[in-house]
This record gives sequence, C-alpha cells and structure tokens, in this order.
Amino acid sequence: MSDQPAEVSADELHAASEQAASWDDAVSRATRGETVAVIAAGKHVADVVSSAELARLRETIEVLSDSDAVRALADTEAVLVGREAIRSLVAERGE
Repeated sequence: MSDQPAEVSADELHAASEQAASWDDAVSRATRGETVAVIAAGKHVADVVSSAELARLRETIEVLSDSDAVRALADTEAVLVGREAIRSLVAERGE
C-alpha cells in the first residue's frame, strides 16, 4: 500500500460529477420508458432501457427462438385477420 495519497484534480472531480449526473438522467429517462443511447469515443456502444423493457425484449427473443411458437403466432394472426374480415362484412351488410 502506498503512503502517498491519491491525487485528483478539481477538473477530474467536476468531470466525474457531470458523468454521475448524466447516468442519473439516463436512468430516470429509461425508467420513464425512453431508450437512452450511450456514446463512447463517438460510437453508439450501448443503450440504457428499463428493466421491464429488457424483460419484454428477452421474452420476445425467447418466443421468436421457438419455431413452434412462431408457427402458432402465424396461425393465430391469420385467424385474427379472418375474424376482422368477417366482422367488416357483417357490419357492411348490417348498414
């Protein structure tokens, strides 16, 4: 262990404070449902999202990774579209 205390400049402390405020803002915005881009060295390297959004995305990936589930969704979509078409025809004839 060094006997010398670590040196930190006022500029470094100010920069760290600004970074902490930026992260607090990113977390607050993500909590409100926004996706916040993280830019490092001029490149988009990550996104900050809420835990709920991350869970939704993971569930979507899980479902889309299951070919049987995707087939079932496709079959359901055709039924829903068919139902709407029938409802439209019935509504048109009732007018």
